[in-house]
Amino acid sequence: MSAPSSQQTATCSCPPQTATPCSTPTSTISPPNADCPPVAGTPISANNANILADSLGVSPLYRQQDSARWQSAAQVYQSSRAHSPVPFATAQTTILDGVASGAAAMCMPPNELSKRVQEEARNKEAISSPISLEDIAAMNRKRHAQFGGKMPNHEGGPLELEAIAAVHELAAHVQAICVSDMLPRTAELIFVNVKTLDGHPYTLELTMKGWRIASVHTDCMNGDYTNFEMHTKYYDNAKQVLAIISPNHVCHFNHCLTERLNQLKTDIDQHDEEVAQLTA
Repeated sequence: MSAPSSQQTATCSCPPQTATPCSTPTSTISPPNADCPPVAGTPISANNANILADSLGVSPLYRQQDSARWQSAAQVYQSSRAHSPVPFATAQTTILDGVASGAAAMCMPPNELSKRVQEEARNKEAISSPISLEDIAAMNRKRHAQFGGKMPNHEGGPLELEAIAAVHELAAHVQAICVSDMLPRTAELIFVNVKTLDGHPYTLELTMKGWRIASVHTDCMNGDYTNFEMHTKYYDNAKQVLAIISPNHVCHFNHCLTERLNQLKTDIDQHDEEVAQLTA
């Protein structure tokens, strides 16, 4: 977890984003450029100091453990494509090539990592299907039922894996979604920022017990005390939460899918006509 900045407040919001009809949703709010250490002369802000410490291998143990969990979870999520039932799927993992170990891995924060996962998935022509969010959530809820709050270990980052899957699968149904870098982030607790298609921001809390709506603001843990029930109910997975905070997201997705399929059909018909004219 990055060292907090002296200018951060409890209710800082992600930059506003304008949604266009059927446009590709944003899977993460633009993070700081953390792919490499700051160059000479760069002002040493809190984020730059953390990145520099990571690249030199002198960051605190908790940050090293945090980075290791996220990298491990990303590797598991990507490698699950190798067992995909989708035909013609490729099992090659390219997102973390050259980044999964060493100093470079420590320079990639969770929100950037989730962004890279989503971008890689979007750019693949024959994309395979990774393990589903529902399956990951079911495994975590089962572990919680067995061990309660005293988990034996968190090797492999089971909670981080669920957060990455949520960002990947929900990106097409919201304006923006990302893992919070401002709120606490541990092996037992992760906060995810979501902005619905209607432009309503939410902060979701993820624990091994499940998901709950923490706040109706971005990067905030303060709930609405006039709607106590909204913040005390737990959901088994993030899709169940989305069905509550954005009930019309399915209709929007189906509408966009229909338009894109119609456009694809038009392009194919136009191509066939051009080929027919050339061969006539």
